[in-house]
Amino acid sequence: MQLVTNIQFKHIKATDTYAVRHPVLRKGLPISSCAFDRDEDNSTIHLGALLDNKLIGVLTLMRHATAMQLRGMAVLEPYQGQGVGKQLITKAEELIKTQNRAIIWMNARLIAIPFYEACGYHKEGSAFVLPYGETHYKMTKKQCG
Repeated sequence: MQLVTNIQFKHIKATDTYAVRHPVLRKGLPISSCAFDRDEDNSTIHLGALLDNKLIGVLTLMRHATAMQLRGMAVLEPYQGQGVGKQLITKAEELIKTQNRAIIWMNARLIAIPFYEACGYHKEGSAFVLPYGETHYKMTKKQCG
């Protein structure tokens, strides 16, 4: 597959993320399942990856006391494996540096663990199942600089 390199990134509204969250993370569930706790907090950041003005990837960053949580990262299926996720992570890490947070963490699905490990994240603790049924691991990464 060819890498997608002409992606634009922009801050989007929480409800804009649903167009990608729903088919990738909440397939078969009601659209209301795409609304995450604290999505509407003033400190929460929603980042969109756009290709030719089409939203193809999303992630959400939620502020905690000393860390940022990465949530709801998803790339539409036709664009998976083409570097979109890696570019989203890189952009998110740049944003996190501006938030003065040294640690990034997320709850990662089993299928996504190799991707996050390749991006420098490490599993912590034991596997657990979230309410919508998939097995996850907490993964973390310390930011430099």
